[in-house]
Amino acid sequence: MEKKILIPTNFSKHSWNALIFAMSLYKKYSCTFYLINVYHSQGFLSEAIPLGKNDDDQPSGKEVSENGLERIMQGLSFRKENPNHKFETISFQGSLVDGIQENANKYGVDIIILGSRGDSVHINTSEDISKITEDVEQCPILVIPEDYEWTEQRNAEIVFPTNLRIPFKQKELLALIDFSRSLGASVRVLYINSENKKLSLEQEENKEELENHLTGVQHSFHMLTQTTPATGVHLFIESRDSNFLALYQRKQGFFSRLFSKSVVSEIAFDPKLPVLILKEIN
Repeated sequence: MEKKILIPTNFSKHSWNALIFAMSLYKKYSCTFYLINVYHSQGFLSEAIPLGKNDDDQPSGKEVSENGLERIMQGLSFRKENPNHKFETISFQGSLVDGIQENANKYGVDIIILGSRGDSVHINTSEDISKITEDVEQCPILVIPEDYEWTEQRNAEIVFPTNLRIPFKQKELLALIDFSRSLGASVRVLYINSENKKLSLEQEENKEELENHLTGVQHSFHMLTQTTPATGVHLFIESRDSNFLALYQRKQGFFSRLFSKSVVSEIAFDPKLPVLILKEIN
């Protein structure tokens, strides 16, 4: 089955890296990559686009956007990794979130892949990235650090923290399951038991249901005690040299209250590995 992937670009190194990462990640699949540039919006995707008045010496935002997308297509014409990869360009005038949301809905996109500057994902420290990850609905988002390089390996793993307090829908986990299969990676479900209490009956039931959802992919459950959620996730990733982090975000609350912004800020939790953000789906 063909995959549909939306790649926002502002013609920078980190957005190009996100595209190359996506092509490598899905090299065994038939895919259509939708390359979108949003112009006349603030920051992130429009920083290279002049926003002043148009005159004879200054190209319009639309021209800069379309010319930039054309240059990307020219660069891709030299890459022949997968003849089953197709590319379409979208030049969108309007707000950043609206452009991404509208086109994700229009094309039935399976996942949005974002590039982040530098060696971290900046999901908590970048206003632009956090706005996309928090405001775009119904579609999973993968954020890739600019300097992250992925090579296929055995024993790759995706860390998936959860408080087990609310059940997941199967369709909300499809991106995680698909990602696991694409990478050949195991899912490590992590429960941070900050209060050092036994799981409640409801949590036990949610754990059992989650395990049923993950049938078909390699997975295991882990528990840490005497630590905060953000610190525990950080230590777990560091100790195992994990490859990816998956977070579930409900519409109400920041990542299902797994992390509070004050805690994140306090310990500067800013992962240096790709983060898959799963969305609540109605």
